[in-house]
Amino acid sequence: MTAIQNQYKFTEGDVHLFKIIGFTEIPDSEESFFILENPFGGKHLLKSIYYKQYNLKIGDTINCTIDKINCSGKIYLEPENPYYKQGVIYEFEVIRIIDQTNSVGENEKVILVKDSLGRENRCSLPDNISSSQIKQKIKCKVVRIKKGVLYLIYPEMESTKKLLQVGKIYSFTVKEIKNLDGIDYYILNDDFNNSYSLKADMYKQYNLCIGRQVNCTVTKFNTDGHLKIEPEHPYYKVGRTYAFKFLRIENDNNLLDKDSKVIIVLDVYGIETKVSPYKPEIFDKPMPEYLHCLVEGVRKGKAILSIL
Repeated sequence: MTAIQNQYKFTEGDVHLFKIIGFTEIPDSEESFFILENPFGGKHLLKSIYYKQYNLKIGDTINCTIDKINCSGKIYLEPENPYYKQGVIYEFEVIRIIDQTNSVGENEKVILVKDSLGRENRCSLPDNISSSQIKQKIKCKVVRIKKGVLYLIYPEMESTKKLLQVGKIYSFTVKEIKNLDGIDYYILNDDFNNSYSLKADMYKQYNLCIGRQVNCTVTKFNTDGHLKIEPEHPYYKVGRTYAFKFLRIENDNNLLDKDSKVIIVLDVYGIETKVSPYKPEIFDKPMPEYLHCLVEGVRKGKAILSIL
């Protein structure tokens, strides 16, 4: 699977310059957003509450990472942290050690640390590190930043657990189906016996079963510091064009454009999928029975589409 792109040819993980051109508040709520403009003139919203300590202001031009492009093509941005860079090891003040159940249902020790902005962040500890070995300060590696929160790992885990590389495709084996908080997950293992989880109801059409091997792309780090994966779609290939049955047009929940609409199509498995048309003139004429859409990526078992 190739990296997910959108109409601006943005790719998840890429960094681009954005200009802050405005600020808006949502009536009858406490939500407020910065309005950002991309290099092509497109507008994006950035929720301000996560970045109060970044000192952002109208007129600034800032670097933002394309953190996520969702199933309907919506872009989520992550502005550059003023103190921390992804991939760099820093020293943090230790707050305390707690127990947690991670994304694959395993119990593990987690250390809470304080960053330079006073925020609490979590870092999973490897099994061979005891609580008594932890001092007042600890070095952790920043592997991702989302909504201003640092995703951290203990540096030695990269070698002891043989962490896979984000963006690469590997073979995984389905080991079991596990119920976590009332939800069924497929648990897959890589060749180094590291575990990963997939929400079962999102992959019904994949015919996953215990013992089956499946190729997956390592997509990013989860909130608990463990890696996330996305299996290859059983039918659609990224970069190819397919015919999708048109169902209907819906109003889009777009705060920047009250008249924004999305097209709903049906995929080969009968799953409804949103498509954001990047040319509004498409609505000026009747919709055909089938729309030819480009598969730009796959997320949570669904194809991410654009209309040609």
